[in-house]
Amino acid sequence: MPILICYDISKNSLRNRLGQKILEYGLDRINKSVYLGSIADNALTKLEKDLADQLLQKGQPQDSLIILPVNAQHIQDMRIYGQNDLDKAEISGDKSTLIV
Repeated sequence: MPILICYDISKNSLRNRLGQKILEYGLDRINKSVYLGSIADNALTKLEKDLADQLLQKGQPQDSLIILPVNAQHIQDMRIYGQNDLDKAEISGDKSTLIV
């Protein structure tokens, strides 16, 4: 399932820890605090629990975490301005790979 995760975290250490955890699950950083990628439902459940637990334990009252399911069409319709190496077909699951 394609998923978009973004956060606004005030402490560098927590922000770095959350970002690293999201990358470990295979999502791509598409902006400084925004990640997009496909993830299995059971992996998403585990990731979401881990991120939420860390935020509740070490976050500040003004910190936030947003996890938004998106569909492949939303990704294909996304408009990007400026520098970004996002492979929309790969993230949406529309990219075919031929193995010879």
